[in-house]
Amino acid sequence: MTEKYIAKDALGALITVVTSNGGRFVAPTLDARQVVYKEVTAAEAVVDVNDYILPRNSYKEIAFPQTEVLYKYELTRSGVDIDPVEVVARQTVVFGARPCEAASLASLNAVFTWDFIDEDFTKREESIVVLSVGCVNADDECFCTTVNLSPESTTGADVALYETENGYVATAITEKGTAFVEAHAGSFVDVAKGETKKTLATVEKVEGVDLTKLGERLAKTKNYDSPEWAELVRKCCGCGACTYSCPTCHCFDITDEGTAFEGERRKNWDACQFDHFTLHASGHNPRDTQYKRYRNRFMCKFHIYPTKFNSTGCVGCGRCIRVCPVRLDITDLMTAMSK
Repeated sequence: MTEKYIAKDALGALITVVTSNGGRFVAPTLDARQVVYKEVTAAEAVVDVNDYILPRNSYKEIAFPQTEVLYKYELTRSGVDIDPVEVVARQTVVFGARPCEAASLASLNAVFTWDFIDEDFTKREESIVVLSVGCVNADDECFCTTVNLSPESTTGADVALYETENGYVATAITEKGTAFVEAHAGSFVDVAKGETKKTLATVEKVEGVDLTKLGERLAKTKNYDSPEWAELVRKCCGCGACTYSCPTCHCFDITDEGTAFEGERRKNWDACQFDHFTLHASGHNPRDTQYKRYRNRFMCKFHIYPTKFNSTGCVGCGRCIRVCPVRLDITDLMTAMSK
C-alpha cells in the first residue's frame, strides 16, 4: 500500500469516528502527572508524541487484563451452577505505541496460543489495531537495537506512523492495517509535497552484549547454579515492578474469590519475582531466594522464549530499568552473561 498522511488536526475526527462506531481509542494521556495508556474520547487528551519516551504502563492489558472474571459459580441443591463470562471484544485502536512495544504482542501470542488457545486473549488481540509512531526521542534506558529492533521497526504494528511537522506519514503494514486506513479514508489522505519525516532517534547498542553468546551460556546447565547470579542481582528486592510494567511478561494466577457457596473464578496478573510464586503446598519453595527468582525471569527472556517460541522475550523498551527502585539494570546482566 502506498504511503498516506494523517494531519495532527485530523486526529480528533478519527477518534470521533472510531468511538461513534462502538470502538475504543487508546492513546498516551496524562493521569496523575504521568503519561499512561488510557481510553480517550478527544484529541485534546492525547499527549504529544514528543513529550514522552514510553507511557508508564503497557497496553498489553488490553489483550491480557490485570484481572478478569472467567466465570461465576453458585452452589445449589442440585449441584454447582457455572455461568461463564463471554468476552465480547470491540475494536480498540492503540495510537502512539512505540516500535519496541508493538513487537511485544507477538511474544504474548506465542504463549497464549502455545499448547492451549486462550480464546479470551485471541479475541481481544484480534480486535486491536496498533498505530505505532517511530521514535524521534530516546533516553539512556532504551536498548531496542540491542535486541534487534529499532526506532523505525514495524514488527507488530498494523499501521506505522512517522512524524512530520504537522502530521504523520502512514504506512499500512498488515491486512488489518490496510483495512483500517481504507475504512477511514477521510482521515488518511495522500501525502502532500513538502511533508518530510522527522529524523528518528539513534539508539546505540549496549556494548558487550552478544545475544548469541548469551543464549549459548544460558542453555548450558552447568551455568544454572553459577555464584555469579547471586552477585549480579543481590540488590533485587522482589517488588515485581519490572514484571508488571514489562510488555511481554505473562504470568498469572487463577483464584476463586467469594465464599464456598457463590463467587467468581478470576485470572489475575502474577509475578515470578514474588517469594510465594513457586511456594508448594508442602512448604517447599524451589526458588527460595531472590536471585533464583530473578534468574528465572532473565532465562525466560533470553533462553526459554527464543528456544520454545522462536520469538523475543525482551523488546528493549527499558521500562524495567526505569521503574526499578534499586536501579537494577537488566543490560548489566546481559553484558556480564555475554562474556
